[in-house]
Amino acid sequence: MLKNYKVLKGTASALALDDDSDPHIEIRIEANGVSYRIALNVRSKESPHDLLYANIVDFKHGALTEALEALPMGLTDIRKDHPELAIDYVRGGLIEREDMNVAPFQLSGPKNDLRDFIEPIVQEGIADTDVHFYAFGEAWGPEHEKPDQYFRFEPGNGIHDIHMNQGDGGSFKATNGPNQDGALLVHFNDTDEWAAIFLCFQSQNWNTDAATGHPVSENRGGQGRGEGTRRPQPVVASSLRIIAALINPVNGAGDVEAETVTLINRSDMDTSLDGWKLEDENGRTQTLSGMLAAGELRTIALDAAAGGPQLANRGGDIILRNGDGAVADRVGYGKSETANEGWTTIF
Repeated sequence: MLKNYKVLKGTASALALDDDSDPHIEIRIEANGVSYRIALNVRSKESPHDLLYANIVDFKHGALTEALEALPMGLTDIRKDHPELAIDYVRGGLIEREDMNVAPFQLSGPKNDLRDFIEPIVQEGIADTDVHFYAFGEAWGPEHEKPDQYFRFEPGNGIHDIHMNQGDGGSFKATNGPNQDGALLVHFNDTDEWAAIFLCFQSQNWNTDAATGHPVSENRGGQGRGEGTRRPQPVVASSLRIIAALINPVNGAGDVEAETVTLINRSDMDTSLDGWKLEDENGRTQTLSGMLAAGELRTIALDAAAGGPQLANRGGDIILRNGDGAVADRVGYGKSETANEGWTTIF
């Protein structure tokens, strides 16, 4: 269990990036004349290294946000003073496993890694003190006569473990517990809008004991989500993603439309496709096979003649299921995205 589960409220004044084997985005926070540092994990020490994240740009939860607004600047002890503010990913209803996507720390291209989502919000906060940050996690300090490692202020103060803090095994099991998950919430006071960033590791199990936060079993398939499950559809953490589809191809010989779906293995490990399936919204499936190497793209021709998926030009869904039948990825498209015959739709 975390020793000092708290929430830090303040304004941002600086941003730093560390590039060691355990990278974080470091945010300097000011609160009533005291400086703090938010250490935001952006890569897992364990494989798979990419984190799961949800970036909710119009976050709404009246009870929580009203209570946060009323807090004083600085650290608030959640367990001692405000237990109603405790966050629990599995049971609290704030976030569902299927709301989260896999994202690396840094990847070339726009809007495809954690830095692309987090840094602009921090930069906006540095430029505008009406933007307030709320970081939930484990607090440390004050560390007298010990300057902060990145921003050199004294005494050292800060908060880390700003991610899911249950469902861990191995060396991280000691910090498991219910009602102590981390998150970063941001309030834009001028427009009264909120943003929320939720993070967890792919190695964490969402089927946890309500008293200890330990995994109920080693099987993470479907994730379980324990109490508080609002959506029955099982979804698993997966680095295999649907990135494109040829939905409205130019008709070939015999007026046959050669529809395709393109997958990518975003992880650093080869993955077997044996038993995986592609499915359309009407339940028609096509079983996959073979290996998908780390970083490999594969375009799969859909076999409608054999009863496989069919991509309707009016719009629909494409589903990727793993060998256990759980949804590994799901994308949707509309009629407007299929208007140009022969063009590939990018997700």
